[in-house]
Amino acid sequence: MPKDAAYTCETTFHVRYAETDAMGFVHHAVYLVWFEEGRSAFIREQGWSYAEIERSGYFLVASDLRARYLKAARYDQRVIVRVWLAQVKSRQLTFACEVVDSDSQGCLFSASLKLLCLNPAGEITRIPLAWNAWLRA
Repeated sequence: MPKDAAYTCETTFHVRYAETDAMGFVHHAVYLVWFEEGRSAFIREQGWSYAEIERSGYFLVASDLRARYLKAARYDQRVIVRVWLAQVKSRQLTFACEVVDSDSQGCLFSASLKLLCLNPAGEITRIPLAWNAWLRA
């Protein structure tokens, strides 16, 4: 996690049985679901929600995902999902994430995701000024 991140949202939980395979390891796709939940929590903690963003007539769509799987999480392991806003551009947001073991703080997974802002016609557009309060916090 960068020391210069203005705000980092943390979500802590135990790995659920349904998220694992027969060996007890977390399935690779689950980390992306956790990242999505972390982004949603980040936005909610800033006083917004994805639903409000869409009701305002804008959409955030994935344009570039980078993920690194460093060590497998296992059933019942306590993990922390950390999410922060890594970059804000005129038409794009980049969120970063890491999943760490709650006890050792060892990193299990890291990722970044670029999201483009679209208008109702599906065209790339500038991020609305009304979002500046939570984007620049």
